[in-house]
Amino acid sequence: MMAVTTLFSGCSLKKEIEATVASHPKTFCNPLNLDYRFMIIEGGDGIREAADPVVAHYKDNYLLFASKSSGYWYSKDFVNWTHVIIPDSVLPIEDYAPAIFVHKDYVYYVGSTHGKGMLYRSDNPEAGIWEKVKEIWSYWDPAFYVEGDNLYMYYGCSPVDPIYVQVLDLNTLEAKSEVIECFNSDKEKHGWERTGEHNELTRRPYVEGAWMTKHDGRYYLQYAAPGTEWKSYADGVYVSNSPTGPFHYMDNNPVSYKPSGFMGGAGHGCMFKAGKQWWKAATNSISIRHMFERRLSFYPSGFDADGYLFTDTYLGDYPMFLPDTEDASTKTRPDWMLLSYHKPVTVSSALPGYPSENAVDEESRTAWVATGNGEEWLKIDLETPASIHAIQVNYDEYGATQKGINPDLYQSYVIYASNDGNKWYTIVNNANKRTDRPHDYIEFEKPFCARYIKWVNKEYTVSNQVSLRELRIFGHGKGKVPPTVGHLTVRRDMADPCKAVLLWDKSDGADGYIVRYGISPDKLYSSFQVLQGTSLEIGSLNSDITYYFTVDTYNENGISHGTVLVELKK
Repeated sequence: MMAVTTLFSGCSLKKEIEATVASHPKTFCNPLNLDYRFMIIEGGDGIREAADPVVAHYKDNYLLFASKSSGYWYSKDFVNWTHVIIPDSVLPIEDYAPAIFVHKDYVYYVGSTHGKGMLYRSDNPEAGIWEKVKEIWSYWDPAFYVEGDNLYMYYGCSPVDPIYVQVLDLNTLEAKSEVIECFNSDKEKHGWERTGEHNELTRRPYVEGAWMTKHDGRYYLQYAAPGTEWKSYADGVYVSNSPTGPFHYMDNNPVSYKPSGFMGGAGHGCMFKAGKQWWKAATNSISIRHMFERRLSFYPSGFDADGYLFTDTYLGDYPMFLPDTEDASTKTRPDWMLLSYHKPVTVSSALPGYPSENAVDEESRTAWVATGNGEEWLKIDLETPASIHAIQVNYDEYGATQKGINPDLYQSYVIYASNDGNKWYTIVNNANKRTDRPHDYIEFEKPFCARYIKWVNKEYTVSNQVSLRELRIFGHGKGKVPPTVGHLTVRRDMADPCKAVLLWDKSDGADGYIVRYGISPDKLYSSFQVLQGTSLEIGSLNSDITYYFTVDTYNENGISHGTVLVELKK
């Protein structure tokens, strides 16, 4: 029997459209909607970046640190993030890959260094007040884990060297052990560690971004590969009965993986707990104007009954329930689908090479660029009335020349809805918005029915030409979910068992397919989202592992979960 998720529950057109923006939203949508800082390095003008996130719950707030952000953020609800701007005279905040840990009444900070670096602490990070503690050997990409009187410092960021650990005395910060080698890359056996957008390159990967999590008496040492500039950027894990090893490779690696979708990449981050739920904070790759053009995302994570670590990136840039909420403790996401993909779109103007359809192609690396930054507009025809629950406005930075933090940057706009394309009703009025939030996400108190959505620019201070990566509309379509795939073949490359080719039958009415796979039928934790075609080449398998594959189909009306399961022997 075909397994189908049916979403549409009715959408009756009314004479007038009424919509209210949710005052207390229950959902968010990746990437995180932060005031990402512009690069300050030579050649980085007008390019935003943030990477290598680390999150900690401290007192009443969640703290979020990331590389090259001129500070850090804090939030109580994961919706409203306050950016604390820190001068270098207070904290070496411009160091890459910040490491923090919480102990007793303080949060501690150190940045990446080749050698000694100062450890700082604060009991009031919201106010930006820090004090020096002691100079320690901090190395590159450090990460801390506290247990008893021991402070374990993991580090490493190299295509040659391994991940290391050293044990420090938590009270004196003096070394209690020699430096211990944990593990290194093995690209011959681990396809996902191979460099390249599709793991197709031969040079050795960077192994970096260590993070330790303890669960049920076992120690999970996570690490990133093969490189931050690719959508293949992912995290793997080794497991041990001790925080210093010996460590054993986990068969279902990579455990945080998002090689496709609107924004790819899910590497070099951390795990944190919000309420009862584990979450993964990770780095996404745009990497068009600069290899370090990156964003941050949160994904549900956890451990299964057999102790396997996993991260749920399935449709990971669709709306999800907010961390630390009742909804997030019982399910991952609402049943809203993307309504705007490849729908007819018209605009006020378009720069050659940056056409209107780029705003509905589900690709963060393309953009629609207007010829000016006045009241430019973009209109999407959903073709049939749909029930609309949320909208995400993703700005591009075409023509920007900023460096660092600029308090005068903002994007103000109004969004209208219509039944006939002639009479318009205001559904979002951000004409007076004066905050820099390039990935605005709007959830509505109740869904409303409409066929047309129109975004109108009011003010845009980032550059002289307003640009959008994507205008994404989420809700329920009015039609039928696509049928399941009837036939699936998977062939492994006998000369290189890290590679496989998948072919499946076309599903009429599908917007795309989601290939799910894993090391057993009940552990299909990895996925590829395929927007075009009915085939997929994978180069990210582990060579000596048996896999199981299935293909889901989806469109704006819902998801049909695959019923054909194919075993791929090692």
